[in-house]
Amino acid sequence: MKLKGVKFLSAILGLSMLAGTMGCASAPKQQEAGGQSTQSEKNNTNTAGDSKEPVTLNFWHIWGAETDASYAAVKKVIADFEAEYPQIKIKEDTTENEAYKTKIKASAAANELPDLFSTWGGGFSKPFIEANRVLAIDEYLNDGTKDRLVGGALANVTYNDKVYGMTFGLACGALFVNKELFEQNNIKIPETYTELIEAVKAFKALGITPMSVSGKDVWTIAMYFDAMALKAAGNDKVVSTLTKQGSFKDPEFLSAASKFAELVSLGAFPDGAAGLSKDESDLPFLEGKIPMLFNGSWTAGTVYREDSQIKDKVIPIGFPVFEDGKGNKNQFTGGAVDAIMVNANTKYKEEAVLFQKYFTENMAREGYLAGAYLPAWKVDVDETNINPVTVELAKLISDAEGFTLWWDTLLEGQDTQVYLNTLQELLLGAVTPEQFVDKLQTMYE
Repeated sequence: MKLKGVKFLSAILGLSMLAGTMGCASAPKQQEAGGQSTQSEKNNTNTAGDSKEPVTLNFWHIWGAETDASYAAVKKVIADFEAEYPQIKIKEDTTENEAYKTKIKASAAANELPDLFSTWGGGFSKPFIEANRVLAIDEYLNDGTKDRLVGGALANVTYNDKVYGMTFGLACGALFVNKELFEQNNIKIPETYTELIEAVKAFKALGITPMSVSGKDVWTIAMYFDAMALKAAGNDKVVSTLTKQGSFKDPEFLSAASKFAELVSLGAFPDGAAGLSKDESDLPFLEGKIPMLFNGSWTAGTVYREDSQIKDKVIPIGFPVFEDGKGNKNQFTGGAVDAIMVNANTKYKEEAVLFQKYFTENMAREGYLAGAYLPAWKVDVDETNINPVTVELAKLISDAEGFTLWWDTLLEGQDTQVYLNTLQELLLGAVTPEQFVDKLQTMYE
């Protein structure tokens, strides 16, 4: 049986681009099983894969930890590529998410990027494009590649009407809930913010930490706040404000900050969360000790690993709606934004683009099977091979109005660091909600 969720992904992705791509411009037949490239792709890369001289491509990415849901999928796709194109070797260099962001920005500024690198579309990669560090690949996409992508899959990597990257998956934010802990303690799984507060208080009364977050890997805090701001303000206001066409002083952002501060004051997050890495903060959740974790859809692959202690206990839900908010249950954070780009100065443009296209198309399938992403390519898979948590995610977003890009992706340059630093201060209680929005407003100065 084919996975029914694939049919609605085209519409969902189209909506997600409208929701999250302010500042970016104006989006291949199913690849054969086993990772084999189509003949048209081979013909249109000027026989790069048939080069008689060995070529080594340096590829930087973030999927180096064995606990990452994408780890095995990335290894498989690279191995399959090297088997099909034995004259091209892929030399990997992996770095943890937050450190990678610093590394790739510094390398782009110094004009020392590798042949290929993983990145994020939207505002994150915009400086690389403006500095002419990334190869525009439009001429390589007219071989049927665009026909194999779902609608809108290239919108977040398109700048000034040119395509600079290839995406492979749609990611979305979700609240992963250990339903067993809720049922055992007779606590209602929350659908509204009021119910979330009731659940937090009930778990705390039992000596159970309600929610997991890492204060050291600040993007995990942002996962929570991005969703809360969306529920408070709605997509249009969030996007217009992040693109400097509004104001953080609007009451909706203060409402989101106040609610986040309330969760902190109630002890929703672990003691000492500010000093925990993501792996450290996730561990109690994965051991079945913490009932809630808000993070990206790739978490589905992690919780359903063979050695998982909670693989049959977790369900994904949307972040609870705010009764006084402008957002609704069908608005989600995320989108098709994880991408692979090619260094404009690589000596091996044909080979690099060949790998870029091969990797993203095959990663769309393998990442889907691993529960890491929903595919941005038109892949056919057997539903029985998809883990149930990912299937539930597909159902959850089937009525999505669209997706709002994560703030640290949509924001540009130093504004991202202003946001993350100030959010960390809010978690620590070092700033009030009012001071928090005041500091965000400095982005406009």
